[in-house]
Amino acid sequence: MEDYKNTKEGRAAAAKYRDILSLSRPEPSYRHPRMPVPDRAKIFSPFAALRGYDDEIALEQWKQERVPKKLLSEEEAQQLSLLLSRTEKGDFLTVRFFCEDTIHPVDPPLGIYRECSGTVTRLDPVFRNLTILDGDSEVCISFDDLEEIKLPE
Repeated sequence: MEDYKNTKEGRAAAAKYRDILSLSRPEPSYRHPRMPVPDRAKIFSPFAALRGYDDEIALEQWKQERVPKKLLSEEEAQQLSLLLSRTEKGDFLTVRFFCEDTIHPVDPPLGIYRECSGTVTRLDPVFRNLTILDGDSEVCISFDDLEEIKLPE
């Protein structure tokens, strides 16, 4: 393959623009700054050849990160029960709990462990649920899915 600069057309183009080829690229005005490269790429996103590809990659990664639910020992279960009995509405907690994958169910259940910090808005010993206000959303957690509770020190 021939180098374009050494072809007849390439030499003609170089001769035509010889006066500006050595100049530096002009700087944009302060009123119209140069658009960052990631933002320029977003302009063309509606024309992506593989629509939904990023979602599929994220889903596959999430599937690989799933783990089986850990069974607590009798001692760990008693410790959680003791902490839950001391917990009241309005307390600030950090909990770690199992989030089962309900979209792709398997036996034994797989899922991920999440951590959530917030204020207890509801503690229901009958239905065995703990509801925590995490930022703007409420997270309802079954007692059976709890793995760890951390109280502020």
